[in-house]
Amino acid sequence: MNRQQWKDFLEGIGFLAVIGSLVFVGLETQNSARQIALNTQATEIAAYQALVFNISDMNAIALADESVAEIMSEMRDGTLGKTRDLQLASALFMQFRHGDIAYFMYERGVIDENRLKSTLRPLPLDGPTGQTFWNQYKFAFVEGYQRYIDRLIEEDFYVQSALQ
Repeated sequence: MNRQQWKDFLEGIGFLAVIGSLVFVGLETQNSARQIALNTQATEIAAYQALVFNISDMNAIALADESVAEIMSEMRDGTLGKTRDLQLASALFMQFRHGDIAYFMYERGVIDENRLKSTLRPLPLDGPTGQTFWNQYKFAFVEGYQRYIDRLIEEDFYVQSALQ
């Protein structure tokens, strides 16, 4: 083999090495993208589990404490004294804030609309107290959540939920 042939041979090997390294980089990039997607999904699932855990905690409090159960009952159809009004407002803000978190997760694609509606179903919008609260304080929440809840109210979602 003469010098030109050696040069051509070595250039061919170099060319194959470049192609091989590009294939390797492509595969590693693909694996990294998969890992990032899995990590994102795990974070989203953990966030949804935390939301469900918080909702379960709220429900457990009502089961364990009769006065809290009374307040939650009044969310739907009653008025209370001054101290109880403060408790009622706090309880309502907690419930609507959980809905706000669920809506945030829905906007980000973490949960689908069926899960969102399932999470929003317990909001006390099937009676005058919850509706009055929502109309008075909905502006404390992001506009997308406001519009979504208003749309559910217009569609009688909460009236239908109360009948089920």
